[in-house]
Amino acid sequence: MVKFFWSRFKPFLFCFVGFQVLSLCGKFVQSWEGVSLSPLNMAATLGVLALTSVIAFLYMMLPYLFYLLFLPARKVNSKLDKIVTSVIFFIFVYANLFGVVAEQIFWDEFNSAFNFIAVDYLVYTHEVIENIYQSYPVNALLLAILIVSLIIFKLSYRFLFSDESDVTFSKRLVGVCCYVLVLVLSYYSVDMTKLEWSSNRFNNEAGKQGTFSLFSAFLKNELDYKTFYPVRDEKANLELLKKKFQAKNVTFLNPDENIVRKISADKPEIKANVVIVLMESLSAKYLEMKEPAPDGTLVKLTPNLDKLATQGLYLSNVYATGTRSVRGIEALTLAVPPLPGMSIVRRDNNENLRSVGSIFAEKGYENKWLYGGFGYFDNMNYFFANNGFEVVDRGTWDKGEVSFANAWGACDGDTYKKLIKEADESYAKGKPFLSVMLSISNHRPYTYPDENLPLKSGQHKRRGAVLYADYAIGQFIEEAKTKPWFDNTVFVFVADHTAGAAGKEEINLEGHRIPAIIYAPKLIKPQKIDTAVSQMDILPTLLGILNFDYVSSFWGQDILKPNYESRFFVSNYQKVGYVKNGTDVILKPLKDFSFEGKEISKEEQDKLMAEGIAFYQQADEWETYLPLVPEKAQ
Repeated sequence: MVKFFWSRFKPFLFCFVGFQVLSLCGKFVQSWEGVSLSPLNMAATLGVLALTSVIAFLYMMLPYLFYLLFLPARKVNSKLDKIVTSVIFFIFVYANLFGVVAEQIFWDEFNSAFNFIAVDYLVYTHEVIENIYQSYPVNALLLAILIVSLIIFKLSYRFLFSDESDVTFSKRLVGVCCYVLVLVLSYYSVDMTKLEWSSNRFNNEAGKQGTFSLFSAFLKNELDYKTFYPVRDEKANLELLKKKFQAKNVTFLNPDENIVRKISADKPEIKANVVIVLMESLSAKYLEMKEPAPDGTLVKLTPNLDKLATQGLYLSNVYATGTRSVRGIEALTLAVPPLPGMSIVRRDNNENLRSVGSIFAEKGYENKWLYGGFGYFDNMNYFFANNGFEVVDRGTWDKGEVSFANAWGACDGDTYKKLIKEADESYAKGKPFLSVMLSISNHRPYTYPDENLPLKSGQHKRRGAVLYADYAIGQFIEEAKTKPWFDNTVFVFVADHTAGAAGKEEINLEGHRIPAIIYAPKLIKPQKIDTAVSQMDILPTLLGILNFDYVSSFWGQDILKPNYESRFFVSNYQKVGYVKNGTDVILKPLKDFSFEGKEISKEEQDKLMAEGIAFYQQADEWETYLPLVPEKAQ
């Protein structure tokens, strides 16, 4: 019985092992500078890869296993058996080769094994497939996979069948039952969160077999904080947090329940228009970079942002809460820490929240969400439409308003023009406006319109896209300056996340550093702040600049207030971090935690741990304190 199954599975297994070795080598080559080749780290990588590969292989072979179970003994090695086995083997080879290529593409973008980003991408197939087609030679890759699969099939064909005659149904049934039992045990005993055995993040990610990692992410893309993460007494947490937010202009509305509070300004309100631009994937490092042009000259990538930085409030040391656009949206609209798993933007029950939209709507503003793509992606349209905004995504645009588009949508220049048009309409109606826009052009496939820029579309990839994104901002500001509403408008330019957050560390802090500029020449004096701040501090700071009275559920704080305490929050899929004074505590599933950065005493560690837990544990109750409750919000 064992010999029969082994002889049939052997060609599949040998090919599968070869594919995993190929995939691992590809990841190591792509991240050669980051991986560790020390014996301990390599042992951890190979051990995890072996374990997850065995489990993945056993699951993959289930269809063939049941075929062999019910195959009549007299049909073993028959013509029909050979046809079925050959078809299954070819599909297996082609699918696994395709998986190897897909893993390399995903690793190239995220330096990570398949995670719930990959799961999300399977949902939004149109944009993702178009993006891949515009970024890679897909047809050539598919043809190459087909040719290699045919070669492997030809070389393996004579090993696919067995001369074993001891294949009675009862013996095969016993074998299948043992096989299924192993799978059941592996499902309940092997958890991806327990398999990070290496001290190097690249090694940990490289060791995760692709199919195993993908299905693990599918099953565990949202984790309940109290069940999986370190916790403290809730009353102690609340007392700690109230001390953090207490100030002379703050009144807690429900002090025994949460941190919902009334913020009272000590100066007259400024009824200025507000434009918030979430800049796609703009790492802080790009503001310091130059790129060689074809003529040999060095091109500054962000001359327009550099100019705005000297004319406005420039926050040079901001840290994004996450690695996705929805995290940036969450931080800028809700000012909440990045909870494990999915952003609130994509969760259920995220309607009618106390957000930037509700605050400005209460003050008579006309709120609009602008996006050059189709905002059903990542649930963005639903979130904004149900939190005080009119949706102005590409689906609402006139045909002539798009001059250039790629897989993700209209170029930034077109979106800025649309923003100005919508602002003009609000101004004509005598309405102050809040416009929130997400840019697109600085995203793979890095294509953009020819604007006589020294770096041409597609030739310089990310850096060319950064140059164009900056150029579009410059054109936007110059056009806005001609408008009657310009002098009474605050412009906020802040990245949604960086171009890449991967590093050797569990959470790479430099991979979260982004620029932020608040620009309003008639309202804000130029100033540079180098203090480390959180992306979710931008919203309270903006409201403070406008001297708004409002009810706050926000976890961010006004950077310009004298009692501001420098700290920030970061996340990497299932890990969340709290960083203060150069040390970060990382909270992990299975009630685990670790410290990185500057070494501190045990007493300081305990204090940092308590603060981090308090923020995340209480923020996890967002469904109780974020929804608008008028009777409690007065």
